[in-house]
Amino acid sequence: MACGGRTWILAGVVAAGLAGVPPCLAGEGETVDQAVCRLIEAAARTHAVPVGFFARLIWKESTFRADAVSHKGAQGIAQFMPGTAAERGLADPFDPETALPAAARLIADHARRFGNLGLAAAAYNAGPARVDAFLAGRSRLPAETRGYILAITGRSADDWAAAGARGGEPPASAEEPCLTVVASLRRGRPGPAAAPDAGFAAELSPWGIQVAGAPSKAVALAAYRRQLARIAAVFGDANPMIVGTRLAGRGRAAFYRVRMPAQTREEANAGCARLRKSGGACIVLAN
Repeated sequence: MACGGRTWILAGVVAAGLAGVPPCLAGEGETVDQAVCRLIEAAARTHAVPVGFFARLIWKESTFRADAVSHKGAQGIAQFMPGTAAERGLADPFDPETALPAAARLIADHARRFGNLGLAAAAYNAGPARVDAFLAGRSRLPAETRGYILAITGRSADDWAAAGARGGEPPASAEEPCLTVVASLRRGRPGPAAAPDAGFAAELSPWGIQVAGAPSKAVALAAYRRQLARIAAVFGDANPMIVGTRLAGRGRAAFYRVRMPAQTREEANAGCARLRKSGGACIVLAN
């Protein structure tokens, strides 16, 4: 594989505890992370992509392994499929010096097409056709893609879809220096977290007892608070969940549901029955 006009051999290369990165990438006295981050930051600046966002995306793709090959055949540090690489004029996906600028340019193109970075990440992972179908309400994004967007941006795919080109600004963490992001990821810390609503669960349980729902989060929460006394009498101090999803045929707008948590269907049915007995309204749904 080419690197700076020279060839290099992947086998046996281990630098700074990371296998699969060409030693010719690093300058004198430069660690592997510093070398990769230098390329990431240059590519991000060239194509107006936030550095922290781009660093998290590339880490999610390959953990900075230049020799990575996925089970689906995606190649290199930026995990280009061979067909996509050919379409984008990328001769060698295993060369980080050309793959990273190509990845940044592709993300910038997706962001212009779909209106924000969250949907650009979705298109990078699942392909633009799937994002088009998702936005048109014809299908949902794969679970892998939903987790991918959340890990990189701290926001759900539905939030990004509802934001569209308005209010779709990336979080402050998207502008973090690459080395700061990588240091955090190497320590095993998660990606940027969306601040949860105070008093509400940050994670979904397997099942939920839905007690309110509306196209507006504020309206859904108001409906929840109107029967708060009944809910508290049945569920005690359990934190409710806010679930925002899109409905087929309703465009990009999210529909918000407030649900009390349950670990099993039986537990959810029993909780809903108690709430109904006290005069409340609910339905049981899997999360």
